[in-house]
Amino acid sequence: MAKHLPSLLAAVTVAAVLAGCGGDTPYTAARGHTLRLRLDEYRVLPERITVPAGRVEIVARDVGRLTHNVAIVQFDRPLGEDEEKQYARTPTAHPGEVVRTSVTLRPGRYRIVCTIANHDNLGQYGELKVEAPR
Repeated sequence: MAKHLPSLLAAVTVAAVLAGCGGDTPYTAARGHTLRLRLDEYRVLPERITVPAGRVEIVARDVGRLTHNVAIVQFDRPLGEDEEKQYARTPTAHPGEVVRTSVTLRPGRYRIVCTIANHDNLGQYGELKVEAPR
């Protein structure tokens, strides 16, 4: 039994890792029509957020060491299009700063990205789900 212990431990570790990768991150509900986001290297937190349709205020705090911003862009870029449609973008935030902007959004899914350098490619993005009024 002792000689099979390393193989057993490896199998248990792999199973635990795979079990943790199974589900999507749940959505966080915004408070009213305000998205409060934290930006750092290279994340947008919360990663997935919902907000009611209509006028939305975006408030982003740069808690990282680099400059960042927030843009709301189309969720899926059609094939053949080089540019994604951008609905809103905050000014650049330096470390410790808070930046704001507002936009009117229809129900649907959008991406939240940092448009500085290649931050989006490095993982600084999230998902925004805009819900119809109930």
